[in-house]
Parts: sequence; structure tokens; C-alpha cells
Amino acid sequence: MRSWQIFKIWGIPFKIHPYWFAILFLFSWSISNQVNLTSSDIYNIKEAWIIGFLTSFFLLSSIISHEVFHTFVSLNQGVKIKKITFYFLGSILQIDKYCQTALGNIKIAMVRPLLCFSTAFVLLLISNNSSSQELIAINIISRVGILNLFLGFLNLIPVGSLDGGNLLKSIIWYFTGSKNKGRNFLNKVNLYLSLLVLIFGVICLFRINFYYGFILSFLGLFGINSSKSESQFLKIENILKFSKASDLKLKPMRKIEFDSNFSKFNALLKNKKDAVDKYFFVTNNGRWTGFVDENILKDVSIKKWERTYVEDFKKGINSFVSVYSDDKLWKAIERLEESSEGFILVLNAADIPMGIIDRLQIGYFVLNKLGFNLPSEILNKLNNKNQYPLGIQLPRIVNSMKQKGDL
Repeated sequence: MRSWQIFKIWGIPFKIHPYWFAILFLFSWSISNQVNLTSSDIYNIKEAWIIGFLTSFFLLSSIISHEVFHTFVSLNQGVKIKKITFYFLGSILQIDKYCQTALGNIKIAMVRPLLCFSTAFVLLLISNNSSSQELIAINIISRVGILNLFLGFLNLIPVGSLDGGNLLKSIIWYFTGSKNKGRNFLNKVNLYLSLLVLIFGVICLFRINFYYGFILSFLGLFGINSSKSESQFLKIENILKFSKASDLKLKPMRKIEFDSNFSKFNALLKNKKDAVDKYFFVTNNGRWTGFVDENILKDVSIKKWERTYVEDFKKGINSFVSVYSDDKLWKAIERLEESSEGFILVLNAADIPMGIIDRLQIGYFVLNKLGFNLPSEILNKLNNKNQYPLGIQLPRIVNSMKQKGDL
């Protein structure tokens, strides 16, 4: 569903998702019910709904104001934000570039919790110093203050993408000098916390309350799966950063001598195994001189094939996108996505072609490093599609690593 823009600051659109209105209603209804149950002798139904709605509305307003300050600090620390979308109790930032320093990330992670605690302190101070706690305005101020206090502590939980998680991994990064150590430590914390939540959820499921036990068990399982996914993601990043193009099993280049006629060229084409492979690389006594496309046969009459030679139709080998054998795997993926041919050449230090790599080879290499060995039947089906196996989004991972400054 399309989000609605509420304002724009520093060129960044701040938007609200339509689901927010449904959540606003449910949250207002929940608070009004609580008021009816605990203070029905003080407030009537209409007043309870006013308290519920205004509490929800001002809570959202405080969250939006906190996000404005958070955005200001993020921009000062080198973050490039494309847009911000609010989902009632939080927001999702579409970021083009992340902060590249540990200290900058610490500052960014501390903004929202500190603002929540500051807002809660001011509002609760006003509420406690009021002469009458029964006024609707004081009731609203008190509830918004308590909810801000709750959000402050919630944001400090060292889990996933919450500010507490970002703060923890950034502190470790700052003191160790290694971003990966911070990410690995946070991932372990997430795993152990998820295990505790799962265990408590199972106990609650059978002994205390089935509903809350089911929710806690679900959250625990979700956290465990997220931790496993993050571990796999970290492994993939390391494979892309430290593996070289030469580590892959290169696909041999199909060769043809420069003085071969079209009849011989046609005979070689009949024996090809890969329907996607339509190029032959021309050699002259072992020296690479260019390449030809199988479609050149269509440009010459069959009667002239015996007197027509591939040398006359060759193109320069530098027309292909290429990488050097010592280039990292992430660079090969980036170059591969720039190619319209679906493969790239691998050159040695002397600019001599060593072989070809495509998406299937790169994807299979990464999966093999992760411990997944695909059956030959699956490989044969994927061979003519020139896609990364199992839908693994390696280009997106490379782009994410560049945004975070890991490359």
C-alpha cells in the first residue's frame, strides 16, 4: 500500500503508512478500555475515548519529533537517507549510505533512547506536580510519558536492528576496531536471548497462559531463525570479500583457429553442449586474437562457407567485460551484472584469458562454501538459465556491503 507524505525536511520525505490508522484505532480502543476498567467512576465512555485517542496521537507525535532529531544526527554522521516511513511505534529508513565510523554509529544509536527518556522525564514531572490527577490533560500527559519511558527501554534491548543492538555492536567495533566482531557478538546475544524467550514461552504455554506462551514461543523461534540467517549472511559476506575469481572452477573457452572456414565452424557448433554459449574465441597459433558469434553464419550463403574464414568476422576480445584472476569475488559479481552477455572473462596478469565465469558458477561456489552441495540434476536444469541458484541475491548483498562501507 502507498504511504502518505506528511512533511519533507533536508530533502527527505517523512511518510506514514496507511496501516498506522488501523493501529491508531486499536491502540486508542485498548487505552480507552483500560480507562473504563480502572477509572470508570471518574471518566465516562466519551472521556475514556478522548484519553485513548489523544494518548495515541501524542505518542506518535513524540515518535515523529524524535525521528527528526535522529535524522539530523544521522546526516551529520555521513548517513544518506532516501525516505522515512512511520509504522506507529517505529519507522523504517531507506538508506543509501550508512555511517562509516564506530563513534558515529554510537551517537546515532543513542539519540532515540535519550529523547524518549528526556520526554518521559519532562511529562512525568509535569504530571506528578499537577494539583489534580483527575484532569483529562494530566491523565494523557502521564500516559504519554510512561509510554515514552517504555519505548526508551525497548529501544535499548540489544536485539537486531533496534538502537540497543546497533549501540552494542558499535561499542565493540569502537574498542576492537573490527566491525565484524561487533556484528558476530550481537548475533550471539540475539541467539541466546531468543533461546531464553523460547524456553520461557514453552513453560508459559503449558503452565501459565497458553496465549502468551504461544506468542513468546513464536517470537523465540523467529529470533533463532533470524540469528541463523544473519550468520549465513556474515559467511556470504566473508566469502565475497576474501575469495578470488581464480578460486572458481573456470569454464573453458571454446576455441577456433583464425584460418578455419565457416564449414568447420558450423561443424563445431553442432557439437556444443550449452545452448547459451554462442561465442568462439579465435586463436592464432595459441595466441588470442578475438572472438566470433555463431550468428555470423547467417550473414553468409552456405555456398560460400568453404571460402569464408572466421578471421574476417572476428571482433576484439576486449569487447567482453573482464576481471583479473586476483580480483575479489564481489568485484566479479559487480562486473558480471554490467555484462549483457551473462558471463565475464577472467584474465591473468598478462591480460591473457584464462576462462569464463557466469552466475551459476559463482552461486554454486558460494553455496558450496556454505556447505550446500546441489545435486547434478538441479545444476543441469539451471545451466541454461544463467541465474544464481536457489534465488540467492548476490548482487544485492554486494550493494548492501558497499552502502555499509564494508568494501
